[in-house]
Amino acid sequence: MSVSVIVLAAGKGTRMNSELPKVLHKVLGKSLLSHALDTLSFSDNKLVVVGHGADLVIDSLPPSIKNILQKDQLGTGHAVSTVINSEVFKESKSDFTLVVPGDVPGINDGDIELLINEVKTTSAPVGFLTALVEDPFGYGRIVKNNEEIKIVEEKDCSEDERAINEINSGIYCFKTEFLIENIDNLNTQNAQGEFYLTDLIGIANNQKKDIVIVQVDEDSIKGINSMSQLNEVEDIMQKKLIEGFMEQGVYFQDPTSTYIDADVTISSGTKVLANTHLTGSTSIDENCTIGPNAQINDSSIGKNSKVVNSVVDQSTIHENGNIGPFAHIRPGSELGEGVKVGSFAETKKSKIGKGSKVPHLAYVGDAELGENVNFSAGAITVNYDGQEKHKTEIKDGAFIGSDVMLVAPVTIGEESMIGAGSVITKDVPSKALGCLLYTSPSPRDKRQSRMPSSA
Repeated sequence: MSVSVIVLAAGKGTRMNSELPKVLHKVLGKSLLSHALDTLSFSDNKLVVVGHGADLVIDSLPPSIKNILQKDQLGTGHAVSTVINSEVFKESKSDFTLVVPGDVPGINDGDIELLINEVKTTSAPVGFLTALVEDPFGYGRIVKNNEEIKIVEEKDCSEDERAINEINSGIYCFKTEFLIENIDNLNTQNAQGEFYLTDLIGIANNQKKDIVIVQVDEDSIKGINSMSQLNEVEDIMQKKLIEGFMEQGVYFQDPTSTYIDADVTISSGTKVLANTHLTGSTSIDENCTIGPNAQINDSSIGKNSKVVNSVVDQSTIHENGNIGPFAHIRPGSELGEGVKVGSFAETKKSKIGKGSKVPHLAYVGDAELGENVNFSAGAITVNYDGQEKHKTEIKDGAFIGSDVMLVAPVTIGEESMIGAGSVITKDVPSKALGCLLYTSPSPRDKRQSRMPSSA
């Protein structure tokens, strides 16, 4: 039996006080909408309702995801009606329809599966998720009267109903036939003057239909309407993410000072020390030490590597790498097995071969270093001539002395040696000595230079 999914992403999110559409605000490095879509990957027919900031929302969607424009935001019922009456939806011919808000990033796929199965295996035409909460303010209340169940929105609640702490998640599963037959029977007779999707529960009651309720954990269905709620939900999801890594054998020195995006992977045996930020699609292999004070973004760190007090961005570090402290590995860097990049050293768009060292106070940009190269303190690749970037190539086993400037484009041959303080503007052959010879004048020479010339 097929399941179509309608994701509600048309709202402005006025309380966010932001020009950005609410569903595009990020939690753990991913938009609220992306979190929802990832959870709903089981369905090949996902339809996103767009409205406020439609172009931005559409641009954020994968090409496979269809969108439906809700020109006027007249409530959740109106949004679903817009989809149901579209040709795109009619073509899907699905047996069940799942409706999910686009601003609930903590949705649990297990809860969704349970809800769908409950509706599939019963006579009920509709089911929805609820939760027991300490503070139900802002949510629709679940009102149970004898055998009837209804959802009353906050603004429509009586005093007694406001005291109810079981709330509506906004996540529903409908038998599609029931949804098609009844979606146009909604009205705006409520405090907000909108078409409420929740009224379909009342319609099911009037038709003497069964209704399925699946009660889930509060944290998984928290919606976001303000920046403070965004922060609250991110804290909850971050804690769960780190707990999951710890169960897999990853050690966290101080979880409260650590930030990790949702798409980060960390293998067992790795230690994540205090004040570490791992963002984007970063992957950390086994038995690494990351931190303290490390920032790693969209990068791959090989096993047994160490990154201390350093920044690594859009780069690859192979196994047994040793980075820092205070190194900056900029985008496009690839560091081979056992490479050392030390204090206040910087790499950019460079490939450094196995066993090579850039120990401290050096810059390697737009370069390719072979294996076992020593790039000493203060040495730099002069890669920019004021108009274009040029490449430096250093072959295996070369030794680059302190305070050397390699003016690109230039090639340093295998096992060659560049003397300290040299400025190299031409290629140096293999096993050669490249240097700039400078001899200080003697004291006598200095004195003579100050004497007046003879007549």
